[in-house]
Amino acid sequence: MIAGHRVWAFRMSYAGELGWELHMPFAAMVDVYTALWTAGEAHGITDYGSFAMNVMRMEKGFKGAGELTNEVTLTGADVLRFASTDKEYLGRDKTLNTDMAWVCASLAIEPDGKIDGYGGEAILLDGEVVGSTASVAYSPTVGKIVAFAYIKPNAAATGTELQVFIHGQPRIGRVLGEPAYDPQSLLPRMDVIVEAAK
Repeated sequence: MIAGHRVWAFRMSYAGELGWELHMPFAAMVDVYTALWTAGEAHGITDYGSFAMNVMRMEKGFKGAGELTNEVTLTGADVLRFASTDKEYLGRDKTLNTDMAWVCASLAIEPDGKIDGYGGEAILLDGEVVGSTASVAYSPTVGKIVAFAYIKPNAAATGTELQVFIHGQPRIGRVLGEPAYDPQSLLPRMDVIVEAAK
């Protein structure tokens, strides 16, 4: 119960750190928000918006609507870990197919302090177009622009240096082999946080 309202709290975090998602009737939201805000003021509570959430999920390598489409397989989107591979089901062979035209890779791109990109930017390797960005955002935590991009498999090896054209200007981008922030995903784990505090 929060502020007299029954609230369902789910331990999940699209933001990439220890977090909760709260579910309640619409009519309870103002009361619950006010109570949480009051309790959190001494701890530096603050609001943040969807652009900040987008950056946080990209830093952690969490795919979203820009990357998860019906035009690619789970293997191509690099989310096969969420599918069962040990049983038969309709579409299993296509789902497990590793002969892909495109793969979703995470990139770190050099910023210029002005324009970060919008998604859809061309990506070149040795002067040849090898893909385009799906989602792009500047990460103040990492100090780079982070992006998800669909690129040809030959360009997706970790550490590969690419050219990403943002607003008509080439930028250096590198393929990341793991999330840009907290790659072991330790921060969402309560046991790790409690141990680190000792």
